[in-house]
Formats: sequence, C-alpha cells, structure tokens
Amino acid sequence: MRWKASAALLAAALAAALAAAQQDRPGIEVQELGAVDPFQVGVLDALPGQVWSSSDGDALRALMLSLPEGEGPGWSSPLAARLAQRALLSSGQPPQGARGDFGLAALRADRALAAGRAEPVYRLLERTPRVQESALLSRIFAETAFSLGHTDQACRAAETLLRERNEPYWLRARAACLAMAGDIAAAELTADFARGADDAAPGFGTLFDAIALGRDLPGDVRPATGLELAMAVHLDDEAEIRIAEGAPVWLVRAAERTGPAIDLPSDPSEALEAAMMMEGATRSAALAALIQQDADREIAAEALAVRFEEAAAEGQFVEIARGYAPEISSMPITAETLAHGERFTLALILAGDYDGAREWRDALTRGPRPARPSGPSNLGGFEPSEGGGPASLAPPPASFDVYDDEPWEGPPPSAMVGIDFVFALARGELTSDQFQALFAARVENADRWRLAEAAALGALGASVPGEARAALLALEEEAADAGEGRVAPRVELGD
Repeated sequence: MRWKASAALLAAALAAALAAAQQDRPGIEVQELGAVDPFQVGVLDALPGQVWSSSDGDALRALMLSLPEGEGPGWSSPLAARLAQRALLSSGQPPQGARGDFGLAALRADRALAAGRAEPVYRLLERTPRVQESALLSRIFAETAFSLGHTDQACRAAETLLRERNEPYWLRARAACLAMAGDIAAAELTADFARGADDAAPGFGTLFDAIALGRDLPGDVRPATGLELAMAVHLDDEAEIRIAEGAPVWLVRAAERTGPAIDLPSDPSEALEAAMMMEGATRSAALAALIQQDADREIAAEALAVRFEEAAAEGQFVEIARGYAPEISSMPITAETLAHGERFTLALILAGDYDGAREWRDALTRGPRPARPSGPSNLGGFEPSEGGGPASLAPPPASFDVYDDEPWEGPPPSAMVGIDFVFALARGELTSDQFQALFAARVENADRWRLAEAAALGALGASVPGEARAALLALEEEAADAGEGRVAPRVELGD
C-alpha cells in the first residue's frame, strides 16, 4: 500500500505544472547551454515537459528512494508499477539543482526497472549521452543489455567505462566478454582479479569456468544477473534458462526469451504470420516474443489476442492472462485492438490493474479516441501577387486530414454486463446496488450452470434475485424427487 501511494504521489508530483515552483523563484532563469542531460531523454511522452524541472533534486531523490528497487521483487500492484513507469520514463528539463547529477539519473533508471520490463530502460539508456561517465548508469545499461541479448553493447559499456573500472562487477563483465570473444588467456587473468576482489558471485565462477574450458552449460546453474544470463545463453543458445530464486522480476521476464531458436522475420506483421504457421511450444515462444517486442505494439496486441484465445481453449486463461497483463498497458487503444478489448479488460482485472481495466472498458463503450486532424498543410508562407504588389492576405485552402465520425459499435450489452459483473466481484462489491442490478441482468433466464453460480454468490453474501431463487428451489425439488441430492448451496429466501 505504501509503494502504491508513493507511485501515485510520484506521478502527481511530476505531472504538476511548473506554476508552484515558479512562484518561489520569480523572474527569468538563464542557463548556460551544454550537453544533453540524462533527464532530457525519455521513451514516453506521458507527462509535460516540466515533469522534472518542477521539482527540487533533493526532494525528487527522497521520493524515488521510497519506491521499490530494481534489484528487489518489484511492485506488488500492477497499477502502481504502471504509474511509476510512465512517470519515470518521461523526458523533460532536469530537476532544479540537479543538472548533470548522474546518481539521480541512475536512481530514476533503477526505479523504472522495478516496474518489471528491461526493454524500455535499455532503450532509455541507449539514448542517454555520457552514460560511460557514470558507473551506476553504465551498470544498469549493461545489465539490461546482457539480459536482452545485446551482448556487444553491454561489453562495449564495460570497456568504455571511465570510472570505477576495477570494481568487481566490471572485472567480471570484462572477463566474461573476453571469454565469450574467445580470448581465454586475457579472460582468465581478468577473472583472477575479479575473484580476488569479490567471491560473492558463485554463479559467475561456474559459468566462466564452463566457457573457458569449453564445457556445456552446467545443469544446476541459475543465473542471478543479466551478465550471468548472457553467459548461460552463450553456452547454450537453445536452452530454456531458469533464473535463480529471488531474482528481480525484470530478469525473470527477460529470461522468457531463452529456449530453442525461432527464425522470425524482422518485420513484426510478417513475424506474426510466421508464428501462426507454427505449432506447440515453438508457436507459444514466437507469440511471447511478439507480445514483448516494442517495434509495433499493435502487432503485440494481435499476438496477445491469439495467445489468450488459445489459453481459453486450453482452460488456462486465468494463468496466462495474469502473466501477460502488464504488457497491455503499453498497447494502443485503437479500433483494431478493441476487437480484443473484452479479454484485455478481463486480464487487467485478474492482475489487479483496475485503472487500466477501466480505461479499456470505457473504450469498449465509447470507441477509440479519434486522431486529431492536422492543420492546413500549406501555411508555409503567402504567395506574392502576379503584379509584384503586396502578398495576398487571403488564407490558403485548408487541407485537413478528414476522418469519418461513424458511430461506434461496441460489444453487445450482455458482454458489458459480464465485464462489469467481474469488475464488481473483483472489487468485493457484492452488496452494492450496482452489483445487484448486474446480478439480476446476469441471471435473467439463466441456465443450470449460471443458477449454480448464483447460489455460490448467495453463499458469499450476495442477495440472489427472486426469479433465480425460485428457479434454484425448483431445481432442488427436481433433484430431490430424482434422488440426486442437493444441486447447489442452500440459498436463504429471505423476505
């Protein structure tokens, strides 16, 4: 609960306008132009351009320190993770008094990593200038790069680091990079320095020895870092790597890409077509790769819809939906993705992301937000008159991108009743007036199975509508006459 509140506070504080801060420092602030600051780089445009500069650097540091660490178990609330990630990955002018503060920038990247996805943090730091000047930033970049299979970029970060190069992690990283490149003699020398500085990485030693001696991937090794995951993949790029217990959630998710190599086209739409031609575990792995890629999130939504459909047919929808629900928050809400909006909404409810579920649920009824029409495309300047006189002041013809404002046809009312019913159940609103209205609509002309559901809800404290109670009593009498015993929990008729 504390972390969820902190995430909401972070988003609110960062989204606040600059007005309050400017009231305390009237006048115009002049700053010397210089290199791009890490906070001016982002991968999301979720918040205003004053997202960071409206806060004091020390206050922002204190707020970030209250959030989950990237190396910890992450967020317990999907909603909190979503709020924090959207805020932390936004760009803007640096905080007051914190220009060039690489320690604060590293704290930002670490807290964004705690949201559970390595990809956006890797892309953030890939675009950030002067990462090599900070060992903290470089380590987060290297770890995400190693975990995602970008080994060359990670090794380059280890080699170009300007500070704290002889810290144990960087010695291990350079030793591993040399070994994976085939320079075993130099790798062993560097590894000896690493072992002398720190012997608290047994997994690294096991994997390094296997690479240096040309052995197979040890069956009992469980990587605990991005570096160790990259080493394990180097030893066997066909193996499905299992991560150490207690490892951060972003590393666990990054390891999901491991396993038998799947040859997919680079174009996401073509890759989806190829995945649909596959079968079994290979098909599931290909769909997982498409769901997690960032190149085309609409294609990711299509892949997720396929995975959900197959999971529902196999009776595994709840498990699969909970696992993939965090991916939905980064998918666009369009007419195409809303075709799968019912299952996406249910998945978000199952994961406890009620705000995300509400956003998709509302979009199902109102439709996607239309794209803004562009302004006139030929306002580059006025043309002089033919006689050389003053330019015409008449505006040029408008050329707006026109879209059809067609009525949106959402799911049938029965489907929306089902979604709202599940929503109310998840929030524990069994006694509310809204739930009672949904309950009555759901059990109207109900079959035997839905009546059994109504009886179970009655046992949990919900007030079963009169028509359903009468139908349940009739079923019980029929069962008693046939000698079948009771067919459902006893439902008190009440008044």
